[in-house]
Amino acid sequence: MNSEKVSSETLRYFEMARKFLPKSIWSPETIVTSFLVERAEGSYLIDVEGRRFIDLTSQWSTNNVGNVNREVLEAAIEGLKQYGFVMYGLNLHTAVFDLVNELLRIRPSSKLTRIALELSGTGAVDAAVKFAVKVKKRPHIISFLGQYHGYYTGTLGYSPEGAESRRFFENLYGNAAILLPYPDCYRRPEYMDCEEWGRFIIDYIEEWVLKYQAAPDRISAILFEPIACEAGVWIPPDSFIYGLRELADKYGWFLIADEVMTGFGRTGKWFAIQHWGIDVDIMPLGKGISGGIFPIAAVYGSEEAMASEPVEYGTTFGGHPAGCLAAVANIRVLEKYGIIERSAKLGEKALKRIKDWVDRYEIVGDVRGRGLLIGIEFVKDKNMKTRNPESARTVYLESIKRGVVPLMDVGDWILRIQPPLTIEEEVLMYAIDVIEDCIKIAEKEFKKT
Repeated sequence: MNSEKVSSETLRYFEMARKFLPKSIWSPETIVTSFLVERAEGSYLIDVEGRRFIDLTSQWSTNNVGNVNREVLEAAIEGLKQYGFVMYGLNLHTAVFDLVNELLRIRPSSKLTRIALELSGTGAVDAAVKFAVKVKKRPHIISFLGQYHGYYTGTLGYSPEGAESRRFFENLYGNAAILLPYPDCYRRPEYMDCEEWGRFIIDYIEEWVLKYQAAPDRISAILFEPIACEAGVWIPPDSFIYGLRELADKYGWFLIADEVMTGFGRTGKWFAIQHWGIDVDIMPLGKGISGGIFPIAAVYGSEEAMASEPVEYGTTFGGHPAGCLAAVANIRVLEKYGIIERSAKLGEKALKRIKDWVDRYEIVGDVRGRGLLIGIEFVKDKNMKTRNPESARTVYLESIKRGVVPLMDVGDWILRIQPPLTIEEEVLMYAIDVIEDCIKIAEKEFKKT
Protein backbone atom coordinates (compact mmCIF):
# COMPACT_ATOMS: atom_id res chain seq x y z
CA MET A 1 0.00 0.00 0.00
CA ASN A 2 1.40 3.42 -0.83
CA SER A 3 0.19 6.88 0.14
CA GLU A 4 -1.12 7.72 -3.35
CA LYS A 5 -3.63 4.87 -3.13
CA VAL A 6 -4.76 5.47 0.45
CA SER A 7 -8.08 7.25 0.95
CA SER A 8 -8.34 10.56 2.74
CA GLU A 9 -10.19 8.77 5.57
CA THR A 10 -7.29 6.39 6.12
CA LEU A 11 -4.80 9.23 5.94
CA ARG A 12 -6.82 11.09 8.57
CA TYR A 13 -6.45 8.20 11.01
CA PHE A 14 -2.73 7.85 10.32
CA GLU A 15 -2.32 11.57 10.95
CA MET A 16 -4.05 11.17 14.31
CA ALA A 17 -1.71 8.27 15.05
CA ARG A 18 1.26 10.49 14.26
CA LYS A 19 0.02 13.17 16.62
CA PHE A 20 -1.29 11.15 19.54
CA LEU A 21 0.20 7.63 19.69
CA PRO A 22 3.66 6.59 20.93
CA LYS A 23 6.45 6.43 18.39
CA SER A 24 6.64 2.66 18.89
CA ILE A 25 3.11 2.38 17.47
CA TRP A 26 3.43 4.99 14.76
CA SER A 27 6.43 5.65 12.54
CA PRO A 28 6.95 7.22 9.10
CA GLU A 29 6.84 3.68 7.66
CA THR A 30 3.38 2.95 9.02
CA ILE A 31 1.59 4.14 5.94
CA VAL A 32 3.35 1.58 3.75
CA THR A 33 3.35 -1.33 6.17
CA SER A 34 -0.12 -1.06 7.68
CA PHE A 35 -3.76 -0.68 6.85
CA LEU A 36 -6.56 0.48 9.09
CA VAL A 37 -8.79 -2.34 10.32
CA GLU A 38 -12.44 -1.47 10.79
CA ARG A 39 -13.69 -4.98 11.58
CA ALA A 40 -12.63 -8.61 11.54
CA GLU A 41 -14.38 -11.89 10.87
CA GLY A 42 -13.23 -15.49 10.56
CA SER A 43 -10.06 -15.59 8.47
CA TYR A 44 -10.28 -11.96 7.34
CA LEU A 45 -9.49 -8.40 8.37
CA ILE A 46 -11.57 -5.67 6.70
CA ASP A 47 -10.20 -2.15 6.44
CA VAL A 48 -11.97 1.22 6.44
CA GLU A 49 -12.10 1.15 2.65
CA GLY A 50 -13.93 -2.19 2.64
CA ARG A 51 -10.97 -4.24 1.42
CA ARG A 52 -10.66 -7.79 2.76
CA PHE A 53 -7.28 -9.14 3.83
CA ILE A 54 -6.51 -12.78 4.61
CA ASP A 55 -5.20 -12.84 8.18
CA LEU A 56 -2.17 -15.12 8.44
CA THR A 57 -1.28 -13.70 11.86
CA SER A 58 -4.35 -14.56 13.96
CA GLN A 59 -3.12 -11.46 15.79
CA TRP A 60 0.02 -13.16 17.11
CA SER A 61 -1.72 -16.52 17.65
CA THR A 62 -4.44 -14.99 19.78
CA ASN A 63 -7.50 -15.58 17.60
CA ASN A 64 -6.95 -19.31 17.16
CA VAL A 65 -10.67 -20.04 16.71
CA GLY A 66 -11.06 -17.26 14.12
CA ASN A 67 -11.53 -13.54 14.39
CA VAL A 68 -14.64 -12.72 16.48
CA ASN A 69 -15.74 -16.28 17.13
CA ARG A 70 -19.45 -15.97 17.95
CA GLU A 71 -19.65 -18.72 20.55
CA VAL A 72 -16.76 -17.29 22.52
CA LEU A 73 -18.08 -13.75 22.12
CA GLU A 74 -21.49 -14.71 23.48
CA ALA A 75 -19.90 -16.36 26.53
CA ALA A 76 -17.94 -13.20 27.29
CA ILE A 77 -21.05 -11.03 26.90
CA GLU A 78 -22.99 -13.26 29.28
CA GLY A 79 -20.11 -13.02 31.72
CA LEU A 80 -20.25 -9.23 31.62
CA LYS A 81 -24.02 -9.29 32.13
CA GLN A 82 -23.73 -11.64 35.08
CA TYR A 83 -20.67 -10.25 36.87
CA GLY A 84 -19.61 -6.96 35.38
CA PHE A 85 -16.24 -6.99 37.10
CA VAL A 86 -15.44 -8.89 40.28
CA MET A 87 -11.82 -8.99 41.35
CA TYR A 88 -10.14 -12.38 41.41
CA GLY A 89 -8.23 -12.66 44.66
CA LEU A 90 -10.20 -10.06 46.63
CA ASN A 91 -13.57 -11.74 46.13
CA LEU A 92 -13.43 -15.12 44.40
CA HIS A 93 -16.15 -15.56 41.79
CA THR A 94 -17.63 -18.78 40.45
CA ALA A 95 -16.32 -18.25 36.89
CA VAL A 96 -12.81 -18.88 38.25
CA PHE A 97 -13.74 -22.47 38.98
CA ASP A 98 -15.44 -22.93 35.61
CA LEU A 99 -12.10 -22.13 33.97
CA VAL A 100 -9.88 -23.94 36.47
CA ASN A 101 -11.84 -27.17 35.97
CA GLU A 102 -11.50 -26.92 32.19
CA LEU A 103 -7.79 -26.17 32.31
CA LEU A 104 -7.13 -29.07 34.66
CA ARG A 105 -9.10 -31.35 32.36
CA ILE A 106 -6.87 -30.57 29.36
CA ARG A 107 -3.59 -30.24 31.28
CA PRO A 108 -0.59 -31.84 29.58
CA SER A 109 0.65 -33.48 32.80
CA SER A 110 -0.88 -34.79 36.01
CA LYS A 111 1.96 -32.97 37.78
CA LEU A 112 0.19 -29.65 37.04
CA THR A 113 -2.44 -29.47 39.77
CA ARG A 114 -2.89 -25.73 40.41
CA ILE A 115 -3.96 -22.72 38.34
CA ALA A 116 -3.07 -19.06 38.88
CA LEU A 117 -4.96 -16.49 36.79
CA GLU A 118 -3.44 -13.40 35.22
CA LEU A 119 -4.30 -10.73 32.66
CA SER A 120 -1.63 -11.12 29.97
CA GLY A 121 0.95 -13.61 28.78
CA THR A 122 3.73 -11.37 30.03
CA GLY A 123 2.06 -11.21 33.43
CA ALA A 124 1.75 -15.00 33.42
CA VAL A 125 5.49 -15.42 32.76
CA ASP A 126 6.28 -12.86 35.45
CA ALA A 127 4.10 -14.77 37.91
CA ALA A 128 5.73 -18.07 36.93
CA VAL A 129 9.18 -16.70 37.73
CA LYS A 130 7.91 -15.30 41.03
CA PHE A 131 6.60 -18.72 42.06
CA ALA A 132 9.90 -20.34 41.15
CA VAL A 133 12.21 -17.89 42.88
CA LYS A 134 10.21 -17.50 46.08
CA VAL A 135 9.42 -21.17 46.57
CA LYS A 136 12.95 -22.36 45.83
CA LYS A 137 14.49 -19.34 47.59
CA ARG A 138 17.21 -19.18 44.98
CA PRO A 139 17.99 -15.97 43.04
CA HIS A 140 18.88 -17.20 39.55
CA ILE A 141 16.99 -18.63 36.62
CA ILE A 142 18.38 -19.96 33.36
CA SER A 143 16.85 -18.53 30.20
CA PHE A 144 17.79 -18.47 26.52
CA LEU A 145 18.78 -15.91 23.92
CA GLY A 146 16.14 -15.11 21.31
CA GLN A 147 13.24 -16.04 23.60
CA TYR A 148 10.26 -13.74 23.91
CA HIS A 149 8.63 -13.69 27.33
CA GLY A 150 7.21 -10.16 27.20
CA TYR A 151 8.16 -6.49 27.08
CA TYR A 152 7.62 -5.61 30.73
CA THR A 153 10.70 -4.13 32.37
CA GLY A 154 11.00 -7.23 34.53
CA THR A 155 10.47 -9.86 31.84
CA LEU A 156 13.02 -8.21 29.55
CA GLY A 157 15.62 -9.37 32.05
CA TYR A 158 15.03 -13.02 31.11
CA SER A 159 13.46 -12.39 27.70
CA PRO A 160 16.28 -11.24 25.41
CA GLU A 161 14.35 -11.34 22.13
CA GLY A 162 16.89 -8.85 20.80
CA ALA A 163 19.52 -6.42 21.96
CA GLU A 164 17.48 -3.39 20.87
CA SER A 165 14.53 -4.32 23.08
CA ARG A 166 16.87 -4.17 26.09
CA ARG A 167 18.65 -0.93 25.13
CA PHE A 168 18.76 1.61 28.04
CA PHE A 169 17.35 -0.99 30.44
CA GLU A 170 20.45 -3.18 30.77
CA ASN A 171 21.41 -1.98 34.25
CA LEU A 172 18.05 -3.02 35.68
CA TYR A 173 18.69 -6.74 35.28
CA GLY A 174 21.86 -7.53 37.17
CA ASN A 175 22.71 -11.19 36.69
CA ALA A 176 19.52 -12.81 37.97
CA ALA A 177 18.97 -14.45 34.58
CA ILE A 178 21.73 -16.65 33.18
CA LEU A 179 21.31 -16.27 29.42
CA LEU A 180 22.44 -19.04 27.09
CA PRO A 181 22.10 -19.86 23.38
CA TYR A 182 18.93 -21.58 22.25
CA PRO A 183 19.74 -24.35 19.74
CA ASP A 184 18.46 -22.94 16.44
CA CYS A 185 19.09 -25.93 14.20
CA TYR A 186 19.33 -23.90 10.99
CA ARG A 187 22.17 -21.76 12.37
CA ARG A 188 23.92 -24.48 14.35
CA PRO A 189 27.72 -24.71 14.33
CA GLU A 190 28.77 -26.36 11.07
CA TYR A 191 30.70 -29.09 12.86
CA MET A 192 27.61 -30.28 14.81
CA ASP A 193 24.36 -31.88 13.78
CA CYS A 194 21.18 -30.63 15.40
CA GLU A 195 21.09 -33.20 18.21
CA GLU A 196 24.75 -32.56 19.03
CA TRP A 197 24.03 -28.81 19.18
CA GLY A 198 21.22 -29.38 21.68
CA ARG A 199 23.38 -31.68 23.76
CA PHE A 200 26.21 -29.14 23.75
CA ILE A 201 23.96 -26.52 25.39
CA ILE A 202 22.98 -28.98 28.11
CA ASP A 203 26.61 -29.96 28.69
CA TYR A 204 27.65 -26.31 28.73
CA ILE A 205 25.21 -25.62 31.59
CA GLU A 206 26.64 -28.45 33.64
CA GLU A 207 30.31 -28.04 32.79
CA TRP A 208 30.60 -24.26 32.73
CA VAL A 209 27.59 -22.44 34.18
CA LEU A 210 27.43 -24.53 37.36
CA LYS A 211 31.17 -24.38 37.91
CA TYR A 212 31.88 -20.75 37.10
CA GLN A 213 28.65 -18.73 37.13
CA ALA A 214 26.17 -20.05 39.70
CA ALA A 215 26.13 -23.08 41.96
CA PRO A 216 23.21 -25.47 41.40
CA ASP A 217 21.61 -24.55 44.74
CA ARG A 218 21.46 -20.89 43.64
CA ILE A 219 19.33 -21.62 40.57
CA SER A 220 15.56 -21.90 40.94
CA ALA A 221 14.35 -22.69 37.43
CA ILE A 222 14.91 -23.06 33.71
CA LEU A 223 12.59 -20.87 31.61
CA PHE A 224 12.22 -21.74 27.93
CA GLU A 225 9.88 -21.75 24.94
CA PRO A 226 9.26 -25.29 23.60
CA ILE A 227 9.26 -23.66 20.16
CA ALA A 228 10.77 -20.20 19.93
CA CYS A 229 8.17 -18.28 17.93
CA GLU A 230 9.35 -14.67 17.86
CA ALA A 231 12.93 -15.78 17.25
CA GLY A 232 11.76 -17.29 13.97
CA VAL A 233 10.00 -20.60 14.71
CA TRP A 234 13.06 -22.34 16.12
CA ILE A 235 12.20 -25.99 16.74
CA PRO A 236 14.74 -27.41 19.19
CA PRO A 237 16.28 -30.87 18.98
CA ASP A 238 15.02 -33.62 21.26
CA SER A 239 18.35 -33.68 23.09
CA PHE A 240 17.76 -30.12 24.29
CA ILE A 241 14.22 -30.62 25.61
CA TYR A 242 14.97 -33.95 27.31
CA GLY A 243 18.24 -32.57 28.62
CA LEU A 244 16.48 -29.64 30.29
CA ARG A 245 14.18 -32.05 32.12
CA GLU A 246 17.15 -34.15 33.23
CA LEU A 247 18.98 -31.11 34.60
CA ALA A 248 15.89 -29.87 36.45
CA ASP A 249 15.39 -33.28 38.04
CA LYS A 250 19.06 -33.65 38.96
CA TYR A 251 19.41 -30.28 40.67
CA GLY A 252 15.90 -29.68 42.00
CA TRP A 253 15.02 -26.83 39.63
CA PHE A 254 11.58 -25.98 38.33
CA LEU A 255 11.18 -26.43 34.57
CA ILE A 256 9.03 -23.60 33.17
CA ALA A 257 7.64 -23.99 29.63
CA ASP A 258 6.31 -20.73 28.19
CA GLU A 259 3.25 -21.74 26.14
CA VAL A 260 1.79 -18.26 25.77
CA MET A 261 2.07 -18.35 21.99
CA THR A 262 2.27 -22.09 21.29
CA GLY A 263 -0.69 -23.12 23.43
CA PHE A 264 -4.27 -23.98 22.50
CA GLY A 265 -3.66 -25.90 19.29
CA ARG A 266 -1.14 -23.69 17.52
CA THR A 267 1.36 -26.50 16.90
CA GLY A 268 -1.18 -29.27 16.28
CA LYS A 269 -1.48 -30.30 19.93
CA TRP A 270 -3.06 -28.56 22.90
CA PHE A 271 0.42 -27.51 24.00
CA ALA A 272 3.75 -27.68 22.19
CA ILE A 273 5.47 -29.51 25.05
CA GLN A 274 3.26 -32.51 24.26
CA HIS A 275 5.35 -33.16 21.15
CA TRP A 276 8.05 -34.35 23.57
CA GLY A 277 5.84 -35.94 26.21
CA ILE A 278 7.70 -34.59 29.23
CA ASP A 279 6.40 -33.12 32.46
CA VAL A 280 7.00 -29.49 33.33
CA ASP A 281 6.55 -27.85 36.72
CA ILE A 282 5.16 -24.45 35.73
CA MET A 283 3.53 -23.39 32.47
CA PRO A 284 2.37 -19.85 31.61
CA LEU A 285 -0.55 -19.49 29.18
CA GLY A 286 -2.00 -16.51 27.32
CA LYS A 287 -2.92 -15.29 23.83
CA GLY A 288 -5.07 -18.14 22.46
CA ILE A 289 -6.63 -18.99 25.83
CA SER A 290 -9.80 -16.97 25.18
CA GLY A 291 -9.84 -16.78 21.39
CA GLY A 292 -8.86 -13.13 21.47
CA ILE A 293 -12.25 -12.10 22.80
CA PHE A 294 -11.23 -11.00 26.28
CA PRO A 295 -7.83 -10.44 27.94
CA ILE A 296 -6.94 -13.23 30.32
CA ALA A 297 -3.97 -15.48 31.05
CA ALA A 298 -3.13 -18.33 33.39
CA VAL A 299 -0.27 -20.31 34.88
CA TYR A 300 -0.25 -24.04 35.49
CA GLY A 301 1.76 -25.07 38.54
CA SER A 302 2.74 -28.15 40.51
CA GLU A 303 1.88 -28.66 44.16
CA GLU A 304 5.37 -27.58 45.19
CA ALA A 305 5.24 -24.44 43.04
CA MET A 306 1.82 -23.22 44.10
CA ALA A 307 0.77 -24.94 47.31
CA SER A 308 3.89 -24.99 49.50
CA GLU A 309 3.70 -21.29 50.46
CA PRO A 310 1.90 -18.09 49.43
CA VAL A 311 3.42 -16.08 46.58
CA GLU A 312 2.27 -12.56 45.72
CA TYR A 313 1.36 -12.05 42.05
CA GLY A 314 -1.41 -10.66 39.89
CA THR A 315 -3.09 -7.52 38.57
CA THR A 316 -6.44 -5.88 39.25
CA PHE A 317 -8.12 -7.25 36.13
CA GLY A 318 -6.39 -10.63 36.10
CA GLY A 319 -8.92 -13.46 36.17
CA HIS A 320 -11.76 -11.21 34.95
CA PRO A 321 -14.99 -13.24 35.05
CA ALA A 322 -15.86 -12.48 31.42
CA GLY A 323 -12.36 -13.63 30.45
CA CYS A 324 -12.79 -16.84 32.41
CA LEU A 325 -16.04 -17.68 30.64
CA ALA A 326 -14.62 -16.72 27.24
CA ALA A 327 -11.71 -19.10 27.89
CA VAL A 328 -14.08 -21.91 28.86
CA ALA A 329 -16.05 -21.39 25.65
CA ASN A 330 -12.84 -21.27 23.62
CA ILE A 331 -11.68 -24.63 24.98
CA ARG A 332 -15.06 -26.16 24.18
CA VAL A 333 -15.07 -24.73 20.64
CA LEU A 334 -11.61 -26.17 20.00
CA GLU A 335 -12.89 -29.60 21.07
CA LYS A 336 -16.37 -29.42 19.55
CA TYR A 337 -15.12 -28.83 16.01
CA GLY A 338 -11.93 -30.89 16.16
CA ILE A 339 -9.92 -27.75 15.48
CA ILE A 340 -6.64 -28.93 17.00
CA GLU A 341 -6.55 -32.16 15.02
CA ARG A 342 -7.45 -30.21 11.89
CA SER A 343 -4.67 -27.70 12.51
CA ALA A 344 -2.13 -30.51 12.66
CA LYS A 345 -3.27 -31.94 9.31
CA LEU A 346 -3.64 -28.58 7.59
CA GLY A 347 -0.26 -27.48 8.87
CA GLU A 348 1.34 -30.61 7.38
CA LYS A 349 -0.25 -29.83 4.01
CA ALA A 350 0.87 -26.22 4.11
CA LEU A 351 4.43 -27.13 5.09
CA LYS A 352 4.61 -29.76 2.36
CA ARG A 353 3.37 -27.16 -0.13
CA ILE A 354 6.17 -24.70 0.66
CA LYS A 355 9.09 -26.94 1.70
CA ASP A 356 10.59 -26.99 -1.79
CA TRP A 357 10.90 -23.18 -1.84
CA VAL A 358 14.33 -23.74 -0.31
CA ASP A 359 15.42 -25.52 -3.52
CA ARG A 360 13.49 -23.29 -5.93
CA TYR A 361 14.37 -19.82 -4.68
CA GLU A 362 17.80 -18.38 -4.02
CA ILE A 363 16.54 -16.07 -1.27
CA VAL A 364 14.72 -18.76 0.78
CA GLY A 365 17.17 -20.36 3.19
CA ASP A 366 14.87 -22.48 5.33
CA VAL A 367 11.23 -23.39 5.88
CA ARG A 368 10.15 -24.98 9.16
CA GLY A 369 7.07 -25.43 11.30
CA ARG A 370 4.73 -27.44 13.49
CA GLY A 371 0.99 -27.31 12.96
CA LEU A 372 -0.10 -23.87 11.81
CA LEU A 373 3.10 -22.23 13.01
CA ILE A 374 5.41 -21.88 10.01
CA GLY A 375 8.53 -19.79 9.49
CA ILE A 376 10.20 -18.83 6.18
CA GLU A 377 13.78 -17.57 6.56
CA PHE A 378 15.26 -15.28 3.89
CA VAL A 379 18.98 -15.22 3.15
CA LYS A 380 21.41 -13.52 0.80
CA ASP A 381 23.81 -16.44 0.62
CA LYS A 382 22.74 -20.00 1.39
CA ASN A 383 26.23 -21.15 2.25
CA MET A 384 26.90 -18.29 4.65
CA LYS A 385 23.23 -18.05 5.72
CA THR A 386 23.50 -14.26 5.59
CA ARG A 387 20.27 -12.69 6.81
CA ASN A 388 18.18 -10.93 4.20
CA PRO A 389 15.66 -8.52 5.77
CA GLU A 390 15.32 -6.57 2.49
CA SER A 391 13.82 -9.51 0.59
CA ALA A 392 11.65 -10.49 3.55
CA ARG A 393 10.30 -6.98 3.70
CA THR A 394 9.57 -6.97 -0.03
CA VAL A 395 7.61 -10.21 0.26
CA TYR A 396 5.74 -8.85 3.26
CA LEU A 397 4.73 -5.57 1.59
CA GLU A 398 3.88 -7.16 -1.76
CA SER A 399 1.70 -9.73 0.03
CA ILE A 400 -0.25 -7.00 1.81
CA LYS A 401 -0.79 -5.20 -1.51
CA ARG A 402 -2.39 -8.40 -2.75
CA GLY A 403 -4.64 -8.83 0.28
CA VAL A 404 -2.60 -11.32 2.33
CA VAL A 405 -1.16 -10.42 5.74
CA PRO A 406 1.70 -12.64 6.95
CA LEU A 407 3.46 -11.97 10.23
CA MET A 408 6.73 -10.07 10.35
CA ASP A 409 8.24 -7.41 12.53
CA VAL A 410 9.63 -4.58 10.42
CA GLY A 411 13.34 -5.23 9.81
CA ASP A 412 13.20 -9.00 10.35
CA TRP A 413 14.32 -11.65 7.86
CA ILE A 414 11.74 -14.31 8.80
CA LEU A 415 8.15 -14.34 7.57
CA ARG A 416 5.66 -16.31 9.62
CA ILE A 417 2.40 -17.99 8.73
CA GLN A 418 0.23 -18.22 11.88
CA PRO A 419 -3.39 -18.06 10.67
CA PRO A 420 -6.52 -18.80 12.67
CA LEU A 421 -6.67 -22.55 13.16
CA THR A 422 -10.12 -22.40 11.55
CA ILE A 423 -8.86 -20.93 8.27
CA GLU A 424 -10.43 -22.57 5.23
CA GLU A 425 -7.99 -24.83 3.39
CA GLU A 426 -8.60 -23.16 0.04
CA VAL A 427 -8.07 -19.73 1.57
CA LEU A 428 -4.77 -20.78 3.14
CA MET A 429 -3.51 -22.37 -0.07
CA TYR A 430 -4.47 -19.27 -2.06
CA ALA A 431 -2.58 -17.10 0.44
CA ILE A 432 0.47 -19.34 0.10
CA ASP A 433 0.26 -18.96 -3.70
CA VAL A 434 0.24 -15.18 -3.24
CA ILE A 435 3.29 -15.31 -0.99
CA GLU A 436 5.11 -17.43 -3.56
CA ASP A 437 4.33 -14.90 -6.28
CA CYS A 438 5.77 -12.21 -4.02
CA ILE A 439 8.89 -14.29 -3.42
CA LYS A 440 9.39 -14.35 -7.19
CA ILE A 441 9.20 -10.55 -7.23
CA ALA A 442 11.68 -10.28 -4.36
CA GLU A 443 14.01 -12.76 -6.06
CA LYS A 444 14.12 -10.66 -9.21
CA GLU A 445 14.89 -7.54 -7.17
CA PHE A 446 17.62 -9.39 -5.26
CA LYS A 447 19.33 -10.55 -8.45
CA LYS A 448 19.46 -6.98 -9.71
CA THR A 449 21.49 -5.83 -6.70
